[in-house]
Amino acid sequence: MVEALVAGGQAFLLPQGAQPVPAQRLRPAPLAAPGLLGIAVIGGQALPVMAAQAGLPGGDAWVVIDGPGGRLVVVGEALLDAAPPGALPLAAPRIAARPVPVADVVAGSGWAVPARAGRARLVAMAAEIGGLRLVLPFAALERVVPLPAMRPAPGAGPAALGYAVAAGAPVLVLDPAWVGAAPLAEGPPPGLLVLFRHAGRRLGLPCHRIEPARPGEATLVQRLDAAMPELAAAPLGQVLAPPVPEPVRALLVCAAGGQPFALPVEEVQAVIPPTAPSPAPEGRLSAFRGVTAHRGDVLPVLDAGERLGLGPVLAAPGAEAPLLRLAGARPVALAVSVVTGLRRIPERLIAAVAGDGLVAAIAEFQDAPLPVCRAAVLGAAP
Repeated sequence: MVEALVAGGQAFLLPQGAQPVPAQRLRPAPLAAPGLLGIAVIGGQALPVMAAQAGLPGGDAWVVIDGPGGRLVVVGEALLDAAPPGALPLAAPRIAARPVPVADVVAGSGWAVPARAGRARLVAMAAEIGGLRLVLPFAALERVVPLPAMRPAPGAGPAALGYAVAAGAPVLVLDPAWVGAAPLAEGPPPGLLVLFRHAGRRLGLPCHRIEPARPGEATLVQRLDAAMPELAAAPLGQVLAPPVPEPVRALLVCAAGGQPFALPVEEVQAVIPPTAPSPAPEGRLSAFRGVTAHRGDVLPVLDAGERLGLGPVLAAPGAEAPLLRLAGARPVALAVSVVTGLRRIPERLIAAVAGDGLVAAIAEFQDAPLPVCRAAVLGAAP
């Protein structure tokens, strides 16, 4: 499970559902806004490839996330299984086409891809088939999928090749020769279907490949507007509600005495790098394994292995161990063997334990039970 992306030397916390993918061929994106590095075809879908933040470099570490406008790829130098302290939440960038200036409109052709760059953004994509380039506004595109099986479209006329079901919904597949008003050159059959919407209808266009449009190319907007009666057989595009995010709990997973355990992240104030506690002064603190300084406070140190009834973490004088500063009215540090990292575990995989004892719940983690402990009990004075 990947937790973070490193880009420009900074770790970014990935959103739930992020999927690492191999780096692919990056196609240029003319008129792209800062932060958009190009376009790549992944799983048959043309996706924008973005930097983690505008101005940061790309890299060979690619991850697909769900952004405000759909799926996109964010790239960096490395992917981390555990998010380090100080990781910033990754803000998924929003991609939108810029308004097209009146001066860029080509008479008799709808609007064309702007010829000026400046602060412009990606505005159109071209589907290529049989020598034709069929250009569609980027905002109208839904996705690119492998060409599905088709069945006849009764009454649709020469505009359509047939009906198909693609990406979970019906679509009217258009004849590229009709769309482009020109015959297709001989060649292999198309393998891709560009799904797009026009005037509320869901349409598909077969093609061999898709790439960013070139400045000055006219789009199909006017052609489709003029042919609306011939597109009456197209199914209406349904507006689907976004999936309800699954509730999760953020847990800090650690281990002590060979036993993995977790603490709710809100019950841990800080993770202190491996430190050897200083001897505790005589008196009340002598029951602890020592003391350590952190952010101007002197923290008594407890041994998580001993608190769990296992072998001690600080087995010898001068031994070093990572320390957890536990939240609570009384500051205390807890020595652990290892800090595995922050994990977001679905709440459906966490079962509560009755009572107010050491273990608050049992979580399913990596096909094994993981005790979720109470920091207040672990940090209680011996």
